[in-house]
Amino acid sequence: MIDLLLLAAAGSLSASKNQPLCIPVASDNLQATTSDIDAHKKLRQALDEPLPDETPMVMLHGKGGHLAEEEYSIVVVRAPDGQWHGTAVGRQRIMIVGAQFTPMTRAAWVLDDASGKRLSEAVSRTCPFDRTRSDETGAVPPPPPLGYISEKIDVVSEKGEQYSFYVSEGGDAIAALIRPGR
Repeated sequence: MIDLLLLAAAGSLSASKNQPLCIPVASDNLQATTSDIDAHKKLRQALDEPLPDETPMVMLHGKGGHLAEEEYSIVVVRAPDGQWHGTAVGRQRIMIVGAQFTPMTRAAWVLDDASGKRLSEAVSRTCPFDRTRSDETGAVPPPPPLGYISEKIDVVSEKGEQYSFYVSEGGDAIAALIRPGR
């Protein structure tokens, strides 16, 4: 059984120190990506893990698989002292009719000071993202590879503003910052 830490480590990309961090937002002529906050709530309720209500908050929701379905919720919130605290929960099941979900190992951690500072910087500003630039030819993109897990990030700013984007839309550095340590 793959536990949540192995899953998080396998999907993580290192956050480049040279890459500017910001929250990607849709351009004026494009709609924003839909939020996965309800999916976080539903999963965490099923696993008896509360969803924090502090702000700012950064959430990573992943769901997918091939022969097994995996779903996980990673949430980090900034405490009044400036430290970011995270929790991660998830579940998985084999793809057999009637198979039950098995919970993954729960993780809780505190981001190190450097990662916390970079995350605070990221959630303090937004940058435009043009979804049309990913495929200007109009060609149909290839299907995702077997075992693909779609990941989406939701950010609730200190002022309560909500931003949602796929990790593939520039959120890989932010996703790497908030994943639980190995």
